[in-house]
Amino acid sequence: FFFLMIRRPPRSTQSRSSAASDVYKRQVSTQSTWGILLVPGLYKEGKEIIVQFAKTLRHGLIPNLLDAGRNPRYNCRDACWWFIKAIRDYVEMTNDQEILNTEIDLYFLSDNQEEHYRLKKEGEKCALKLSDVIQNIFQKHASGIAFREWNAGEQIDSVMKYQGFNVKLKLDEHTGFIIGGNQYNCLTWMDKMGSSSKAGNRGVPANPRDGSPIELTALVKYGLDFVVEMNKKGYYPYKGVQPEHLQREYTFKEWADCISRNFERCYYIPLESENSENYDLNSFYIHRRGIYKDCFNSDNEKMSYKLRPNPCVALAIAPELFNLQHAKNFLEIVERTLIEQNSLGIKTLDPKEKEYKHFYDNSNDSNDYFIAQGFSYHNGPEWVWVYGFFLLGKLNLIRNDQSWTQERFISYLANHKHFIDSTDWLSLPELTNGNGQFCQFSSPAQAWSISAVAEAYFRGLKELKARTCLLYTSPSPRDRQKSRMPSSA
Repeated sequence: FFFLMIRRPPRSTQSRSSAASDVYKRQVSTQSTWGILLVPGLYKEGKEIIVQFAKTLRHGLIPNLLDAGRNPRYNCRDACWWFIKAIRDYVEMTNDQEILNTEIDLYFLSDNQEEHYRLKKEGEKCALKLSDVIQNIFQKHASGIAFREWNAGEQIDSVMKYQGFNVKLKLDEHTGFIIGGNQYNCLTWMDKMGSSSKAGNRGVPANPRDGSPIELTALVKYGLDFVVEMNKKGYYPYKGVQPEHLQREYTFKEWADCISRNFERCYYIPLESENSENYDLNSFYIHRRGIYKDCFNSDNEKMSYKLRPNPCVALAIAPELFNLQHAKNFLEIVERTLIEQNSLGIKTLDPKEKEYKHFYDNSNDSNDYFIAQGFSYHNGPEWVWVYGFFLLGKLNLIRNDQSWTQERFISYLANHKHFIDSTDWLSLPELTNGNGQFCQFSSPAQAWSISAVAEAYFRGLKELKARTCLLYTSPSPRDRQKSRMPSSA
């Protein structure tokens, strides 16, 4: 049935039904590559998309909103790392390392707006190899990125406050993490900006996630491992970067090792308080143990200690960063707390938090700060793409556990099969309200939802293939809930 999920890419790649004129690059080009392009063998299309999006490089970033290349917005910090992940996934699936030598004609000739238009008027061109585009991303972050969005103001964002248009990112050589953002912008996928003057959330990001978001750290590590390997094979000409404060080359291997040394120390909140001295913690904000922080080094430290599903994404991408037992305990907490019997997605916030609201209502015009005009977008509603990465993270932990069969793993997708069978879209939605309830403000068919779930399905079949060859028939959601939580789990 999952082959049906990927037969309508023109319809399912519309990322938000209310934004038909925009292309959300993070969702369409980068997070969706594996499931909707590589799984069905659309390698040519995958390569074309990578090349086209490489042309939008500016400030060492890939934009969030494309706007047909006219006035793209570089108000996200994660698309560039998802972009590199898409390249690695493409190379590993196709063995086409030569894509790194593809010539890219850049749309933008300078990071400076006036200089760009001057050079463009003079007829200048700028072409880089794809490997140079990747290197530009790494080097710009190592040197430090600081700019104000082009055309900042109401013409590009009618609610953002002045400080929100300022984007700053840099490498922390002590941890290997990329730090940045501020309390006035929201540069990751949790990008809801409040817009209600009545409720007082206008111009306030619901989730700034400044500092070092956990899934971004995993994505950086994933990209570093890729360029190290490509350099060894002679397809990538660079061995490292030159950080602003170092007087020597900082090799990609050093950078990756630095992340590995610091990841658990900086993100994990141990089950036992007596072990806290081994971790970078503020005990004042700990109210749930055995989990991973959402961010590290945020100006709003309290928010980082709340249970969210983003560590599942990190576990799916770079499981080597995690202590195995810590990760298992964390996923058990996620499954008990953030997933319900009829869920298609994962709750985006711990239900015991005051900010938690199980629904998304973009038309709400109340005085309620936490829900007015959809402020709860990423503070409770259940997002489907993250569920796919939850399963990918689980797969990374169970591949050597003989008690896990194809049937047991695929039972986690029973609700998804039933949903696909019941919708004309033959796809999956962006999000649902609590316990899988329909949300009228959600896109009915979204690229990254279908991609992540398809990837989990196909990887699950591949990883667990040797353990059972039985044709799996999906149970009902109620049966799935019973079967997926045996006493031994």
